[in-house]
Amino acid sequence: MAYQQPYGQSFYGQQQAYGQQAAVSGGPAGQYPQAFQQPNVYVPQAPSQAGANVAAGSLGAADPFMTGLAGNVLQQSSETYFRRGQAFVQSRMGFLSTSALHYYFNISGDYVRNKMLMLMAPFLRRFDYNRKPEQISGGHKYMPARQDVNAPDLYIPLMAICTYCILGSIVRIGSGRFTPDTMYGLASSAAGAWVLHLVILKVLLFLLSIPGGIPTLEVACYAGYAFVPVCFSMLAAMLAGHYAYWGVWAYGALCMAIFSVRTMKRILYQEAHQFGAEAAVYNYMLLGLGVFQFPLTAWLAVRR
Repeated sequence: MAYQQPYGQSFYGQQQAYGQQAAVSGGPAGQYPQAFQQPNVYVPQAPSQAGANVAAGSLGAADPFMTGLAGNVLQQSSETYFRRGQAFVQSRMGFLSTSALHYYFNISGDYVRNKMLMLMAPFLRRFDYNRKPEQISGGHKYMPARQDVNAPDLYIPLMAICTYCILGSIVRIGSGRFTPDTMYGLASSAAGAWVLHLVILKVLLFLLSIPGGIPTLEVACYAGYAFVPVCFSMLAAMLAGHYAYWGVWAYGALCMAIFSVRTMKRILYQEAHQFGAEAAVYNYMLLGLGVFQFPLTAWLAVRR
């Protein structure tokens, strides 16, 4: 029986009519000729059994690979590498831990006043530069700055650097040379001088055959004290003029030289216990450290 298309009937109406006719004639229902199949129409299909298994596994079913022997080995390897990385970071950056920083900021008002007097008058006999040992076992080797004026600290160096940047900016404001980059330039010069002084002290300790038991933060404290006489010389230049600046600079550099030499001597004889035929060589090295304080402080003061 030939199929005749009804007049004015839509495409989907034609499909419905053909389906009814195919059902009456015994043909398969729901199957249409090629002419009645609409192209580019997405027809959802039922997922296959393999796809259903994959979907079920991604939604929470346990993966045999991750729960078997290979998964256990992978987990143990990742934990081992994590512990090794953590131990490496702690060994390299342990000097920046919270306990170490707290030790060098454990100060008091009396300590700051006595330390400033020690830096600007290091030749006074009231200062013996010998550290007081800590009585509590398992902690630091020496008492903190709050209990010992000879102990180093990071508070005074950081405050001296901030004061140096502020005084340098004030000087440039008075001379009309202040720019937005002034503070950045002064801070960069201060940081560079601090690092240079730190490297020189570390090299000197290496040449003096002192073991690596001196913490890096402790050496950084000694290197940062050089900014204290620089601030005094800049303040003298602002208040009393050019000649006062040179006088205060010379006195401050001399005090810093005495402080550095006596501190390194204390480290040499108290930490390394070295005193023998090479004492003359060590004295020349310490003398070179003291002489270095003059160009260092002069360069920092000129940077204003």
